[in-house]
Order: sequence, then C-alpha cells, then structure tokens
Amino acid sequence: TESKLLASDTKIILLGSDPGSLEYTSALNEVSGNAERLSGDAKLANKMNSIYIWQTLLHPNTAKSTTAWSEFLSYWYGKSLWANFKERNTSAFSKMVQKRASSLSHRALDISHMLTVCSSGRTSYPYSTILNPKETVFIAGELDVKYTTLGKEWNRKSGVAYHEMKGVGHALLVEQPIGVANIICKVLTQNESCQLALPALARSFKPNERVEKKSYPTLRQSAAETFVTPSNLDVEEFQIELIDNRTGKGVKGIGWGDQRKLDNVLNVRKGLIISLSSDDGLFVGLGEVSPLNGVHSESFDEAKKQIKELQRAFESSNFNARRLHCERILSIDGSISQFIEDTISDLNEQKLISFSVLGESVRSGLEMAVISLASHKIRLPLPQSLFVHSKTRTEMTPFLPLNGLITRKDSNLFPTITDTKPDPSEISYSSIKVKVGDRNLDDDVMALVNARRRNNQMIRADANRSWKKTDALTFVEALKNKYLIIVESLEFIEEPLQKTLNSDGQWSFKDQVTALERWYNITGIKYALDESLVDAIRSGDQYFMLIKETMQDAKGCAAFVIKPSLLGFVRSMELARLAHDDLRIGAVFTSTFDSGIGLAFTAFAASLSDSFCHLGDPKYPHGISTFSMMGGDTLTPTFGSFVNKDGLLNIASLGRSMNGLGLDEIRDYIYEKSEVQNFREVGRYSIDDTFQSASSTSETGREINIDVSLPLPFPDDIACSRFTDLPQQPRWSPWLNSVAYLEMGLTEWTLNVRGVEFRWKAISKLLDNPKGIMWESTSGLKNQGRVEFIKVSDDSCLMRVRMSIVAPRVISFVFKTTGEFVKDFVENKLLKWSLESFRDVVKADLALERGDAELGDALFGAVEGRSNAIEATLSYQSFDKKR
Repeated sequence: TESKLLASDTKIILLGSDPGSLEYTSALNEVSGNAERLSGDAKLANKMNSIYIWQTLLHPNTAKSTTAWSEFLSYWYGKSLWANFKERNTSAFSKMVQKRASSLSHRALDISHMLTVCSSGRTSYPYSTILNPKETVFIAGELDVKYTTLGKEWNRKSGVAYHEMKGVGHALLVEQPIGVANIICKVLTQNESCQLALPALARSFKPNERVEKKSYPTLRQSAAETFVTPSNLDVEEFQIELIDNRTGKGVKGIGWGDQRKLDNVLNVRKGLIISLSSDDGLFVGLGEVSPLNGVHSESFDEAKKQIKELQRAFESSNFNARRLHCERILSIDGSISQFIEDTISDLNEQKLISFSVLGESVRSGLEMAVISLASHKIRLPLPQSLFVHSKTRTEMTPFLPLNGLITRKDSNLFPTITDTKPDPSEISYSSIKVKVGDRNLDDDVMALVNARRRNNQMIRADANRSWKKTDALTFVEALKNKYLIIVESLEFIEEPLQKTLNSDGQWSFKDQVTALERWYNITGIKYALDESLVDAIRSGDQYFMLIKETMQDAKGCAAFVIKPSLLGFVRSMELARLAHDDLRIGAVFTSTFDSGIGLAFTAFAASLSDSFCHLGDPKYPHGISTFSMMGGDTLTPTFGSFVNKDGLLNIASLGRSMNGLGLDEIRDYIYEKSEVQNFREVGRYSIDDTFQSASSTSETGREINIDVSLPLPFPDDIACSRFTDLPQQPRWSPWLNSVAYLEMGLTEWTLNVRGVEFRWKAISKLLDNPKGIMWESTSGLKNQGRVEFIKVSDDSCLMRVRMSIVAPRVISFVFKTTGEFVKDFVENKLLKWSLESFRDVVKADLALERGDAELGDALFGAVEGRSNAIEATLSYQSFDKKR
C-alpha cells in the first residue's frame, strides 16, 4: 500500500503544495473532484508541447527560442496565485522568467510529461493516513491565499506544523530561499536556533556571469562507475503483417539481389525480441533480431536457433556472465563488442553453444539489449544515456526528421499526376524515397514525378544495384529532358549501378566506387552507398581502412546509408563518424522493415549520428518510416504514434516510453493459446460444492488460462455489488496494491512482486445475466477475463472466474528459483485464497452490519492469515544467485 512508501520517521516538507485529501471519499466522487484538475493540467501540458514544437521548428537557435517562453511565463506568473510578484519585485521576477524560459527551451517535453503523469488530479488516497503529522511541515507564503488556507486547515485538523513566510506569495524559493532553508534546517537538525549563512558561491555569483565549465563536472566527467551483470536471456517471437496502402496486402520488391524484384512479395515480418536482465531481475534491456531475407546473411530459422542456444546457455548453472561497465558501454568505446566476443568465447569453452560466429541480426540484437540494459541500470532513457556518455560534447535534438517511402509496384498501379493531390491524413515528409529499377525506365521516371507532389518536397531514389550503366545514364537523361524540377529536387540515388566485376569475375569496393564516380562525372547526380558498404565490411577485418582510403578522393558520394539492424550499433556509429568527421558527407540511417523495437534503436543511433554533423555539412532525413507498412507493432504506444504530421519523430518521448521496458510490455506476439479442459459443467450447483479449478498453459508456461469457482453463502446481487466496487479489491486480494478509477471508464491496477511494481490499465463492463463483470487490460500486464455470480437460491450463488494472464517474467523468474510452478501458485493459492477471502470479507461485513462483532472479527482473522501467506510469498527478497 502507499503507506509503505514512508517510514514513520520520514520527514515531509510541503512547500506550498497540495498534499491531497484529508479524508476518504468515494471513488466516484474522487474521480469527479479530480477531473477538473486533470483536464487543466492536460491543457497546460499540451500548451507547453505546442510552444516547444513551434520554437524548435522556427527557432532552433536557443537564444531566439526563449521569446515564446517568456510570454508564456509572464502570463502564467500573472495569475493571482503569485500575488502580483511582477509588481512587487520586478528585478527578481525578470530573472526568474529569464532562467525558466531558458530551461523550458530545452526541457519543456520532460516537464510537460511530469505535469501529466504527476498531476495532483490523480490523487485518490487520503494522505492523512500516510503522513506522520509530527514529521510533516507545511510552508506557505503569506500572500498565497490558496495555500495559506490549506496549510492552516491541515494544522488545525491533523496537527501538521505550519510556517508562514511574511510578505511573499507562491514563489517561495525565489522570493525567500534563505528563509525556507532555515526552516528546513530547523526541521532536520531539530535545533530551533539553526540559521544558514548565504554560501560564498551564492553571494559572489551574478546572474549574467559566465562560469567556467571545468568548475562544474558533468556526468561525462564523473568518476562514478556503474556495473551490471546480465545473467538471464529471454526471448519472444513476433509476426506482423505487412500492408502497402498503395498496392494492398504485402510489400513488393523489398531486399537486395533477387529479392528486390517485383515478383517478390513480403507479406509477413517475423522476428524475435530478446531481453537481457540483471542477476537481481530489476534491470532489463531489449533488442530485436529480425533477419530480412535477401539482406541478412542468415535466415530467420538460423537466427532463432542461435538465440535459443544462447538462452539455454544463460540458464546453465555452469555459466557465469561477465559484468558490464555501463558508462563504457554507453560511450560506444568498443566494450560492447568485447563483451559479446568474450561471452561467445566463454560459452564455446564450456561447450554450451555449437557456433562461434554470430549471425548479423543476432549480434545486432544482442548489442541493442546490452546498450539498453546499461541505460536502464544508470536510470536514464537510452537517447539521453548515449548523449551524456558520448566521446564528443553533443546536444540531443528532440525531433528526428524521417523520409517517406514508396516501394516498387506494377506500372498499372501508378496514379496519374492529376490524381496525386496530397491526402490530408498522410504524413508530409520533407523527403520521399522511391524504389526504382527492375522495370521499364519510363515507369521509374513517372514514379519520381508522381512522388513529388509538393514544391518543397525533396526526392531520392533507390535502385538497389539494378541498373546497368547505360540504363542509369538513360534514366538521368530522361529526367533532365522532361522533368528538370525533379533533378533539382533529387538528393541522391542509392546504388544506381549493378555490381562491377573485374576480368576475373571478382568484385571489389574500390572498383565499385570508381564506376560510381565515373557515372557521377557524366550525370552530375550524387549517389549514396548501401549494399557496397555491407559487402566491404563482409570482405574482411580491414574494412574500415578500405572504406576510408577509397572514399577520401570521391566527389560524388552524398551519403552512407547505414542499417544498424544489419551492421550492428557499434559498426553503424563507426561509419557515421567516418562519414561526418573524415569525409564530411551525410549518414542516413535506415531500417530493414523492423518492428518498433528495432526502429527505435535505429532512430536513437540516427539522432546521435546527426549530432556529429559539422555546421554546413549535409544532413538528410532518415529512412525509418516503414512503420506505416506494418499491420502491428511490438511497442505500446506504437512507434508511429511518436511521429507527427510533418514526419518528425519525437526522440525524447520515445526514449522515455522505452526506459526499462521489458518483454511483458511488448504486444503483438503470437501466444500459443490453449483451451481450459475438464471443468465440470452442471445444470444446478449446490451450495455444498467446494472450490473447483481447471487450467492450461502455453508452451512457454507464461500464458495461463484458468477457470475456477467457489460457492458463496449470500445472494448474487450482494456478491456482484461488493465485488464490482473495484477499489475494494485489495481487501481480499492482498497481492494487489491498489485499484483506482480513471477517466473514460478505465481503471488502473498495481501490484508488487519482490520489490518490482507492475501497473496496468483495464476497461471493464458489468454483466446482467448472470450478474458479474468482464474486463481486459489495455496496457501493461496482459490479462482478461470475467467473473460471474450464478444464482443458486435466494440466499446463495456460485462465483465463477475465468481469466487468461501472461505472467510477468520476474514472477516466472521468482518461481523458477524457488522450484514452484507459476500456474499452480496462481490457480491453487492466489485465486483460491482470493476467492475464499472475498467470501469471508463479505460474510464479515454482513455480520458486522447486523451487529455480530464476534463472527466478523473471526472471519477477518481468517482473511488476515491468508493475506500474510500471500504477502510472504510475494514480498521482496534477493533472488537466488547462480552458483
């Protein structure tokens, strides 16, 4: 419960803040009372988001971008809450607004997010039952009418110490920082004579004075070291349909080589999401392994085989994983590659795996998981972690520009130019990539013409090495002769030429670039390298120097096209730095039709890469828009929900949403569902029947289907009304921390297992015949089911619960170490005890209502005994360590 968050001697200092209600109110009244505050905070957060987006797009220069915030803050601080602060102290007010405008220009998204999730409108419990009045202090400004009233009320009703700062309003820390500090000093030291002197640094510091950076070490310069040991590897398989809105189901011509041809249709994307968790189960990192046929060198089945072997190896008692140095991992200094190579070597020495070389997608997925585990351990979202530990001082841009994609299609599916008016529902990308080649050249030309529907839209083409040199020249000539505006808008063409082979039939990176340079000298059209980079890397260990030396004198290369899901995170960042620092060309990050997990990592890498770009050098939108062709996603909210109408990806929000994300929060997996068997169905139930149960599990043992029943010695209408008062659930289900009503008919549920909190939202519906309730989770812990109260007589009914739940992995891990089975515990303890406790709680309530205190106390004692047993099982203790 919430009371466990605070020890009895925890000191709480409330600085002009609303601590919540003093007394319990009904759930419905609570929702009604909080709705207005929730709505107001949501509107304020939306306003901040709008200003932030506006200032980022129009005024990327920070000095210019504070103007809008100054206007917003002047309006906000003009409210009565601040007691005419501007008029009372113009100088202090001006400095405060200037400082906070500067902060908002960088951190508005974080602040608006906190305003939304931490709104006091979400408060649903009386804090008078949590706070110890003797350890609580309420401080308010004399001119702050709202909070002086609240503080006096709390002082009067609960005995909380109340302090009033003379002559100030709500901005306590701005108007009276020393006075507030002195009160805090007295509270903490319990010394009434405690007085703080103004620190020398604060006395000497002037607002406009520039402080040397070396005086304030950043996280990058910190000597702190953080370690984590990834001792558990878990995996889930996903399968997502691909849908091309222009051609119908399936996507044509995706991949390299023969896979790029029109007769190749990709209907389904299969892959694996892997999870590396720490030895205590508290920290987790995700990665995606989804090889694309014709691009990756391994098949899906081969990648799956390697991952399954690794999973079994990690479970072996003979294997002890090496620990990770989180800061070094996040600086991308080579520690990731070293960890993976050492791990594979260790496993081979112990003969726990049958391979020594990882598939490209497997290595990429492991790198993702290692990086995100390190990020979770240091408690920062991944994008921020990468920027904080970057070798060069960089700033994270909040939005990442993406390019759109038009895949190959049959010529009879092309719209005419007059039919290509923009669809208002479509995303307006600043650049569109069009797949060309393997069809009539005229069709390729028209594909580019039809794609460019707005005057400000840039175009790029991707031939995937499909053209002979004569075809590539003819294509450009046709554009120049008829559609010069397309040529002017053309950023580059990816891999316009077929593989260039020497007289011995051998390919080399140098020969390919030489041929491309000749083509550029004739056409004046820039090219980009994609397949050629991968072939160079596959050719040997000295690939980096080969690429660098070959490209030093190249004039026609516009960009490297980089696929982290193929090359891995480490190699991708090496190539990006080479492009930006040595060659001064662009680095475009693209996907291989990955799910949201893989796309997110590609986006984070692209954002970091863009920060390496030198002023004046080319910077292009990134090819991560394939989410629009996926019929589902592994992320909730989906990856696409973070992309706005202008084709900008909100990197900061995406990073926050994925921080600490585990496999239990991933959706669109295909679970093997199995029906519950052998549950006794009878036409008439007897009140003498005892608890019945039947269940089944999926192959993984995590999805559990359960059907249980228990007779109740009271009418169905009483049973239903008591059970469907959802905030009362923790009374008979002690494994639940809380249940709270939200807006739009939703409820929020929380439970705690071994120190790890699980939270989910659900939507429910009352049933009439028989009476009961059905529910389904909409986020978080996956579960659904129904509870029915079947009338047996006027004084009795049968309670039947049918539910399906995907057990959180930490629970599976707990029971694996204790030798118990999750299904047996949920079925024969958790649900059995909860149903029996519900029966006894209602019986006790009814006994007390009719004045039978002795029976009521006895029944509550039985409930307390079951509760203690459940809490003992689920309470936190250190996980068993592998030996």
